[in-house]
Amino acid sequence: MKLDRQTLMERAGLKEEDEFYDADKEQKNDEEDMPGAYDDDGLPLGESLTNMDPKANKLHMEINKAINKIDDSLNYKVFADAVALMLEDGYGTHNFDQFLDHLRMQLNTFRSQDK
Repeated sequence: MKLDRQTLMERAGLKEEDEFYDADKEQKNDEEDMPGAYDDDGLPLGESLTNMDPKANKLHMEINKAINKIDDSLNYKVFADAVALMLEDGYGTHNFDQFLDHLRMQLNTFRSQDK
């Protein structure tokens, strides 16, 4: 099933005229509210994930902010739909298998750390 922007917006309860989240503006506001509370990668102190590219850590924080702004109890299916749309639009179908392999590897790493 191919997901388009309109379908995802409908599932998230959004309309075209809704104001969308601006991560850069939000980060600037956060930094102004809490000067010195961010590390060199722009992450809140203590929020860094180990063994990952700093860009992944930064993206993790921005995605969390965006999800909380849209719906702090967002259904996992809506989140998965949004990720699928991002993959199709931004990365292409030729990267799906590599993406899923890497995602499974990371999830298994997290699962083993929880035990």
